[in-house]
Amino acid sequence: MPRIFLLTGCLFAYLWLGTGWQYGYSQEKRTFQEEMAALRGDKAGPDDSGDVYHGGGLSAYYTGHKELFPGKGKYGQLFNFLPMVRWYDPDYYYNNATFRPGSTVVGQYTGQECIVCHTVANPQVVVQWKKSRHSSPGEGKEVVGCEKCHGTDHEKLLMPPYNTCGECHPQQVTGHRDGGRGSHAHAYHLDLIEEGCYIEKPAEEVSACLTCHAIAENRCDGCHTRHEFSAIEARRPTSCGVCHSGPEQYEYEMYMQSYHGMIYQGEAHGWDFSQPLVAKNYKAPTCAYCHMQQGEHNVRKFSTAYTYMGTSLVDRGAPRYREIRDWWVKACQGCHSSRFARDQLEAMDEAVKLSFTKYREAMAIVVDLLKEGLLDPMPKDLAPDWMGRHNFSLLPDGYTRKYNVSEIERLTYELLVDITDAIYKAKAHGAVYSPIYGYWEWAQDRWLIKIKAEASRLRRLSEIEERLGIKHEAYSFWSHGEYTDMYLGWRRKEGDIR
Repeated sequence: MPRIFLLTGCLFAYLWLGTGWQYGYSQEKRTFQEEMAALRGDKAGPDDSGDVYHGGGLSAYYTGHKELFPGKGKYGQLFNFLPMVRWYDPDYYYNNATFRPGSTVVGQYTGQECIVCHTVANPQVVVQWKKSRHSSPGEGKEVVGCEKCHGTDHEKLLMPPYNTCGECHPQQVTGHRDGGRGSHAHAYHLDLIEEGCYIEKPAEEVSACLTCHAIAENRCDGCHTRHEFSAIEARRPTSCGVCHSGPEQYEYEMYMQSYHGMIYQGEAHGWDFSQPLVAKNYKAPTCAYCHMQQGEHNVRKFSTAYTYMGTSLVDRGAPRYREIRDWWVKACQGCHSSRFARDQLEAMDEAVKLSFTKYREAMAIVVDLLKEGLLDPMPKDLAPDWMGRHNFSLLPDGYTRKYNVSEIERLTYELLVDITDAIYKAKAHGAVYSPIYGYWEWAQDRWLIKIKAEASRLRRLSEIEERLGIKHEAYSFWSHGEYTDMYLGWRRKEGDIR
């Protein structure tokens, strides 16, 4: 059957089932799920039943997770986490008797006894540990067995956070904790917890945010994974790429598109990553080579100003940053002349400054629409944000986001956060293709056109409505819906902020 007739038939059936006025029939109002079930000759039911709901799950009811852990910090009353949080914030959750997952094994065990059992139960864990320095620390040094990190009581096993590692690696942990804003040390409690990054969304949706942010701050095995804890692994860009890739990040992709990344991909199989990160040992720099020079664990030590992943503007070549600029030039001199390095860094500065002119041009258009009340919808017609307000998301008193906003706000958010910041990252990492053709400067052009086209549509509609005497009221679906009603702003009450 041609698609147009099939769709028309489905639409007719939906209207007939939903209204009940055709041919004199009447019926009680049914839920959307019930209507879709009747249309498909199916049944409506909960989404956790194990039944398969075909056709996009239209006849399923959302049930949500039965067990949620409370949040923490100033806004902890407002949000929850899935139980998986205990593995990523172990000191607060896993090592707390209230949230510990429990064990069917009881008793006290030595490290050697742990190895005997886990060789059967979790063999790869033992294989990894036996390959580690913990297993073979060298003459005169003590073996670091299971009990050193996890304890001996199987009913009260510990999940080690960074300070457990700090007992033997104080210099590395001190470096990690010394980092300022934008460092791994603030990725979780500041960016995710205290600043409310995405906390207004359901717990199921922020689990991926939680994984990267919490591991980076709370544990050491995000870069050199358990139970081998290999420095060799941590020196490879793939270790950093787990978190530093994709929209709003793109560092890994930009590095791989550079000549440095090309050399790494083509030749790194022959490199000896057990060697210190200095120029004579590596033909091309890696992430750790530049950002963790000589094993420095404070990744902000050699940075200029924190710019919220590149979404704030700063001229990194300004005189106040001369010392750090000279350091970067020196870092490049392992392979390049200082003149070449300075020219490349200057090109980055100029590209970044130019890129923000496009964002400002877009924002001037959007702010005028806001002032004139022409956004569709206006902030007051949306679901409230997690603070219970209806503030414009792109101004300083709002929370920059791409959801629960008008179409033109979403486009403008993406122009800044997904594209403009990526131009800086492309230039900083020496990417050749992406700054122009891939997704960045030309993408800025495309998004600017989309924003202007949407602004034109809103203005022309407003003019038509004014001439016809039409007073448009925002449709209710902007503020309510099965998913939209889950936003924290609807559930927030007095006393939720400590």
